[in-house]
Amino acid sequence: MLAQYRAAHGLEAEQQSMIFDANTSLGESLYGPRATAEQLLTRMDALGIDRSIVSSFTPRDLDLRRANHTLSEIVAKNPRLIGFARIDPRLGMKSVAELEACQREGFRGVKVDPFEQAFVINSDLVLDFFKECAAARMPALVVSGYPCLSSPIQVGDLAERIPELTIIMEHGGQLAMHGLGIFDCLLVVKETESVYIETSGIPETGTEGLIERSVLEVSPNRVIFGSNSPVNDPAMELERIRVSRIPDNARNRIMGANLAAILGL
Repeated sequence: MLAQYRAAHGLEAEQQSMIFDANTSLGESLYGPRATAEQLLTRMDALGIDRSIVSSFTPRDLDLRRANHTLSEIVAKNPRLIGFARIDPRLGMKSVAELEACQREGFRGVKVDPFEQAFVINSDLVLDFFKECAAARMPALVVSGYPCLSSPIQVGDLAERIPELTIIMEHGGQLAMHGLGIFDCLLVVKETESVYIETSGIPETGTEGLIERSVLEVSPNRVIFGSNSPVNDPAMELERIRVSRIPDNARNRIMGANLAAILGL
């Protein structure tokens, strides 16, 4: 059975992959957490993480342009870091202009937080912005799981409306932590190939857990390791993947190869 699974998903010839973290934040948050590049790189070294996506916390002055520019300078000095811009998609052409500026500064994607930025992920208000992200080939890392703002079904609707947009759904859409979203998330990733599950904070593992079911019922290519560092403990988040009951080669893909494929690394 395991041999058939590996053959079906092209897992036979894979080697140990690098570890890429799809979700870390730098700077000082309006809400308290803070982290420097030096602290992040030290944690990466200690845990064997090769590269990390970084984005800015929501800054105290709410100036995302300043925060993005500061982050671009940090990323330029640290090739192990990959910048994702923080952009408020409610601002129409200003959002598009910021996307273009961030692309010129070397950013590879965007991160949006529907709760902090007070918008519904699939509303018409933000649709044009995400169309521009798709045109620019900038994946969207979405803080998902907020009821009525970024549930898995709402993320899936956005993906259906803009099929060219790559979406990485943070926390597997499980931010509410009641577990009911597992079924919605599985439905979304089965039906929309452009949606990926990021693993930070997913509350359970085992045969009924989201990580295992996503790999075994959908595809090992659709799950991506992320730590949500420094808010979450990256060592614990790595352990979440290591104890998952999935084939070793699928685990390697989750740890790095899937994100590398999205970003062309």
